[in-house]
Amino acid sequence: KAIREGWDATRCELEVLRASRPKAPAIHAPEHTATPQILEAACLLTARLDGVEQAFDDQTLEAATKRFRGGIGLQELLLEAAWANGYTGRNFRDSRQVLRHAFNPPIEAGFSAIDIGGILSNVANKFLLEGFFSVERAWRSVTAVRNVSDFKTVTSYRLVGKDQYELVAPGGELKHGTLGEESYTNKADTYGLMLSIDRRDIINDDLGAITAVPRKLGRGSGLKINDVFWTTFLNSAAFFTAGNNNYITGADTALSIDGLTKAEVTFMDQVDGDGKPIGVMPAVLLVPTALSAIGTQLFKSVELRDTTASTKYPVSNPHQGKFRVEVSRYLGNTVYAGSSTKAWYLLADPGDLPVIEVAFLNGQESPTIETAEADFNKLGVQMRGYHDFGVALQDPRGGVKSKGEA
Repeated sequence: KAIREGWDATRCELEVLRASRPKAPAIHAPEHTATPQILEAACLLTARLDGVEQAFDDQTLEAATKRFRGGIGLQELLLEAAWANGYTGRNFRDSRQVLRHAFNPPIEAGFSAIDIGGILSNVANKFLLEGFFSVERAWRSVTAVRNVSDFKTVTSYRLVGKDQYELVAPGGELKHGTLGEESYTNKADTYGLMLSIDRRDIINDDLGAITAVPRKLGRGSGLKINDVFWTTFLNSAAFFTAGNNNYITGADTALSIDGLTKAEVTFMDQVDGDGKPIGVMPAVLLVPTALSAIGTQLFKSVELRDTTASTKYPVSNPHQGKFRVEVSRYLGNTVYAGSSTKAWYLLADPGDLPVIEVAFLNGQESPTIETAEADFNKLGVQMRGYHDFGVALQDPRGGVKSKGEA
């Protein structure tokens, strides 16, 4: 080549020196470093979470797919975190050390730590919400919601009194109105539960454990809100009463065109402290499951037909489209005091005049989940879910209860 290209002596010497240099060894580095985002994405992809594509960018999803072909296991997830935090073992045989490095890396390790607790909590939170929203949520459609900043009893006030405008004569002065107060209270409490992913789940490399446990915690929170809410709502013998003009009884109060008309009239005839109409319209028809079909008919059907011996046949439905129908299985469940399969309720929009209110600490309507290594006497991972809320009845003029029978 030197002769063919006519190299001079200097060029020849330079090329010989270059050729004689030792080659650097090849460096084999992983195609994608396992960052917290990649690990989290790998978990959600393996668990087949709906909508995971919207939670991460394309680069992260591609990296997770290439790095963990076929999905990531629970052992592999914990090992990746432990390695990033200074663990030098090659496998999961020393599970105690893997968990210690994954959750509590040595301060002196000097590694770029991965917060496995944060990753597990983020993953668990997605499935926590799936469980939370999997249970009945009729309560959310009939309640007012307020934000509280602590666990103290909070009081809200409704101003009542001489608040109607008065005629002002030419050149006259505006008259002073008078205001009184009606107060309603509420208070948030904490409800929670702890569940564990034990050593057997980890040894079995069961990633499904970190999706099943938070689903259970989320479902448990949803069930608890329902339990507290409907216990309060149904324990209302002193709230829905004839004395409050919001309770009707008799055979003619069964859910029908006539029964609903009677409840509507009762609602609209309610008065404020001045003895004048409250000016709020009913908006929600709340029924137990036994009355779901007739409730839907009253809302949707143009006419209802009476095929009894009374020979009253086509009857136009004056309530078509008037009242949104909400159905709760709790209303007819005999476990709850005050339940009935025949009673039903006509309520105002909770944004206008609520009969019941749910207070959430710091406005957090969904539960919180946290993850940590289990206590010393246990091997595994603990997850705890908790929710801060309170439920209280509010203004009795916001609804009418119909007994539905004599």
